[in-house]
Amino acid sequence: MVKLITAQQVLELTGYRSRTTLWRKVRAKVFPAPVKLPGDAIRWREQEVQDWMEDAPRQTYTQS
Repeated sequence: MVKLITAQQVLELTGYRSRTTLWRKVRAKVFPAPVKLPGDAIRWREQEVQDWMEDAPRQTYTQS
């Protein structure tokens, strides 16, 4: 079953602070696009967001 989540839930999961940042990343095609539901509802597939987070490169720290 596909679970759909709101923009607010996406912000909470990703740590992004604003919807503007979220939409910039969607438009740049570096973040999963949402789905449009009947009416004005926009939701993200939770699994796609989780997969994106898993695939994101990890920060590495090297000793200098």
